[in-house]
Amino acid sequence: MTSPIAYKILVIDDHPETLSIIQRVLQQQGYNVLGARSGFRGLSLAESENPDMVLVDGMMPEMDGWEVCRRLRAMPKLTDMPIIMFTAVDEAEQKLAGFDAGADDYLTKPTEPAELLERVKMMLEDRSPKAAAETRLHKPLPEANKRIGDTSAPLTRTVTFSSAGSVTAVLGARGGAGATTLAINLASSLASSGQATTLLDLDLIQGHVALYLSQKHQNGLNNVLNQPESQWSQLVKLETVNYADNFDLLLTHTQLAEPPLPLQPEQTLNLLQPLIQPNHQLIIDCGHQLTAVVESVLAQANQILVCLRPERVALANARQLLEHLHEIAPEETAVRAIIFDFSGQMAIPHQALEKFLNHPLTAILPMPPAEMNQAVNKSIPLVQLNPHAKAAILIRQIAQKLVQP
Repeated sequence: MTSPIAYKILVIDDHPETLSIIQRVLQQQGYNVLGARSGFRGLSLAESENPDMVLVDGMMPEMDGWEVCRRLRAMPKLTDMPIIMFTAVDEAEQKLAGFDAGADDYLTKPTEPAELLERVKMMLEDRSPKAAAETRLHKPLPEANKRIGDTSAPLTRTVTFSSAGSVTAVLGARGGAGATTLAINLASSLASSGQATTLLDLDLIQGHVALYLSQKHQNGLNNVLNQPESQWSQLVKLETVNYADNFDLLLTHTQLAEPPLPLQPEQTLNLLQPLIQPNHQLIIDCGHQLTAVVESVLAQANQILVCLRPERVALANARQLLEHLHEIAPEETAVRAIIFDFSGQMAIPHQALEKFLNHPLTAILPMPPAEMNQAVNKSIPLVQLNPHAKAAILIRQIAQKLVQP
């Protein structure tokens, strides 16, 4: 992470003592801190100073923190800037209202300095200071609009799977939402239960399954898609490799310096057909880009699993994505939403999240970072590393739903 001194943080709070304490805690860690005692003054400073982060009190006179968030998000240069809101009331409805207004995270007053610093550090971790770079690395909301696009035509299913096998597409509401993790662990759970299962990495932009599982096989889908389409059926069988009992992989190996793999929407059916077999489970990692190719894959799926995180951008993107999927997915396709909680600190009730998303939740998966890192370092699925962990149990329950008639 870049040195804290490079980051500029704006704190907005109408209580002088609270404002002073927060400024002092952050300054002691080397952050460049600005203070404002009203929403109006905070907005003025945000416009002129272009901070890397804003901390704002929820309950303020004249203009509360929710309105401050909305106005900050209306400023083009601040659309993806992290915002943490302080509130004296730990209520789910207020938190979701904050997410809706534009806040990324919540801290309940009184806040411990260590917790404040940890949240600030975590939210700035992957960002370059604006003072040191003219361009930003993350623009999630514009990207979401681009992913969803203008199409609203329903997808047309071209294959019936009642006797041919089951297809499950896993899609992230944004990057880092857990799509690859879920796809790997679902496939592993199905295989362990005796179901013949193939995991297809169709994230043509990143292709992380091979990295997660330390697979050195360098051909896979790359070789298939770079050959004439007439040869795909045979090549798919040749390039599918065995990973474990009942568990096969068809991998993508992406290189940043190389162009994306050539695949057109009208070609996906020919790619998938050799993998769709009687009494067989096909799990497809679709990444987090809702491209035309991915939409054509969704048209072949019995289930679509949407992965998201309990954060403002992820929830907003997921709500938009789920709405779009209900418009385009075949009526018989089940669309399920699954939340990945990597922080272990999510306190928003199930029902409140469902109300915000306007969609039922299949599960909330607690994913301790230490266990995740250990699984990745050992190159094995989490459900194999610790089968008794809560997340592993829930993933197996999801897998059972996929095979129920």
